[in-house]
Amino acid sequence: MKQWKKLSVALLGVSLIGVLTACGTGSERSSEDNLELTVWTFTDELSTMINEYYLPAHESLDYEIKIVEIPSDQFETKLDPVLGTRNAPDVIALESAFVKKYVESGLMADLGEYGLEEAASDTYLYVKDVGTSREGTLHALAWQAAPGGFYYRASLAESLLGITDADQMQEQIADYEKFYEVAKEVKENSGGTVQMISSVQDLAKPFFGMRESGWVEDEKLIIDDKLHELMDISRRFVEEDLTKDTEGQSEAWFAGMNGETDFGYSLPTWGLHYWLKQNATSADGSRTTEGDWRMIQGPSSWFWGGTWIGATDTSEMKEEAAALIQYLTTDPEFLEQWAKDTGDFVSNERVVEAIKSSYQEDFLGGQNHYNEFSEMVQSINAKILTEYDQTIETLFIDHCLTPYSKGETDKESVIQNFKDAVANAYPDLEID
Repeated sequence: MKQWKKLSVALLGVSLIGVLTACGTGSERSSEDNLELTVWTFTDELSTMINEYYLPAHESLDYEIKIVEIPSDQFETKLDPVLGTRNAPDVIALESAFVKKYVESGLMADLGEYGLEEAASDTYLYVKDVGTSREGTLHALAWQAAPGGFYYRASLAESLLGITDADQMQEQIADYEKFYEVAKEVKENSGGTVQMISSVQDLAKPFFGMRESGWVEDEKLIIDDKLHELMDISRRFVEEDLTKDTEGQSEAWFAGMNGETDFGYSLPTWGLHYWLKQNATSADGSRTTEGDWRMIQGPSSWFWGGTWIGATDTSEMKEEAAALIQYLTTDPEFLEQWAKDTGDFVSNERVVEAIKSSYQEDFLGGQNHYNEFSEMVQSINAKILTEYDQTIETLFIDHCLTPYSKGETDKESVIQNFKDAVANAYPDLEID
């Protein structure tokens, strides 16, 4: 999934990229049919995949592929009114924050009918779980997996903690009580100049991943025990000055990636390429932290992001749509080449096992991050995802986590404010 760093400019408006393909003889359609497979996406990665990989490998297609790139903040508002109608696109990209909304909508094609369940036999289970409805129907697949880890500054670990080995670092922060103790040590040994994390949102994503229950079960709002733990540890981090207390993905949050006062960040696979690498050097080029980062799992197993692809149920070109999805998400040769060309951590376990030993990331001091990801991905639990996640997670951060961590009010009050906000957003949900 392509994520924008800082204030990177998304596509302005909607751009249409028409791709003309050669006419083939594999179908009885005539050139007068002018068939067109329409793909809507919020990430330019899909355009690259289709134009530079899929089309060159499928030169005899007898239809055109039109790619519509829509800025991510406009994607759902443009898609929702047309989904379920003849004006809907044939293929849609789905971000992890809202993929379940569409998987559970009843408006997506059953990919199993076109052989994708068999084709995805080597796809990581959590990736398939995300794209599968409660009824067990596969509606979407992803080309990537996105386990999350903790990226830390090797030089600060050595000078403040005496740690020179990533395995030793992992042992020191293997759970969140240890993480908290190490955070206090970092602050004390640095004279208060270095904080363990930049934002409590560096705690939030991992804790969301540790939950046993999703936000909604049987149409009832669930506040998992891990969320109470998240609130408590976040408040301790703010009160004891163990975090910069920035807002996640803010200018200040990114700026710490090239400074000397932020010990580490909680980031997924793509965070390395699109956020950390892009911000490791200061804007004026006077300083850089490139090569000084290391990556470990940290206290918990979690994931963040990823792009799934599905076909709409109203499409009259479901076979063509399924063929495209199958290639981009399950074809071993393509996925291996994509991984080698981009460094993306792909969703095919067999491909990962075949190539993981060949990686060495200079940005991480020569660490084999791919091998680390291959181990971290095994324990991800994606069954907790629901179609409510994007909205409810935001409401929890805004009404619960942020004000409580800052000490603005008591836990009972913020939880009630959160419940009220959820009830307003989803009146049909049962809320205790």
